[in-house]
Amino acid sequence: MVREGSPCPDRPLSARLTITSGDPERTVAETTSDTDGHFRVALPPGTYTVRPANLAGSVAPIAQPVSVTVTSGRFTTIVIPFDSGIR
Repeated sequence: MVREGSPCPDRPLSARLTITSGDPERTVAETTSDTDGHFRVALPPGTYTVRPANLAGSVAPIAQPVSVTVTSGRFTTIVIPFDSGIR
């Protein structure tokens, strides 16, 4: 139950993630985060866009694409906030 003045705590979300690169953009990887919201994809160095979608296929919650730069030999941590639309 959501009540005014009582914020909802953030919680992890499993999501479908499409990773694109280039101009024109092309899909370079697709994955699904686990129930804790974690995922790992090995990519060559470069700049990518992670396009998240909720697994239910519904309008909410929704997240905006996130740009990420991958450097050689390292994994990069990103946080993708989903908006429930509840105010």
